[in-house]
Amino acid sequence: MNGQEFALTYNFSCDELKTLASLFRERQDQIPRNLYNFTKAVQDKVYACMSIDEFEEGAKNEGCK
Repeated sequence: MNGQEFALTYNFSCDELKTLASLFRERQDQIPRNLYNFTKAVQDKVYACMSIDEFEEGAKNEGCK
């Protein structure tokens, strides 16, 4: 693609986004830097899909407070 932008339209379900975000967290040291914006967008959308209870439970499981 020689540095050109490429548009892809796909409507993710909340479950798909949560699974992707989980995968990204588990393998964050293996994800290339040029995918940072994509992984950040996925993470932002996951937070929009989560209830406060789900977020707090996830934070507990990851050792956050």
